[in-house]
Amino acid sequence: MIPEIVKKINSDKVVIKYGNDYVLLSYAPAREDGYPQWDETLAFMCNEDGEVKNWIEVAGGSGMNIADVITEISQYGITKRGAYQ
Repeated sequence: MIPEIVKKINSDKVVIKYGNDYVLLSYAPAREDGYPQWDETLAFMCNEDGEVKNWIEVAGGSGMNIADVITEISQYGITKRGAYQ
């Protein structure tokens, strides 16, 4: 299964469709004050508009950008333990 970007919210947030699921990818660049210390992109289950009800991560992590997380999801899928729409 290949994730497809279905909505660009802004330069740091996109919604992808993966199978029947919608996933918000949220990118945060490293900051001088140290949080986050490295670039990170986290993925959360959402609806087609990008609205998240449960902020449990389903993919992504530190040192990743949006393209990295799309690649991760296409290779390994999403981890929905405890996450719901």
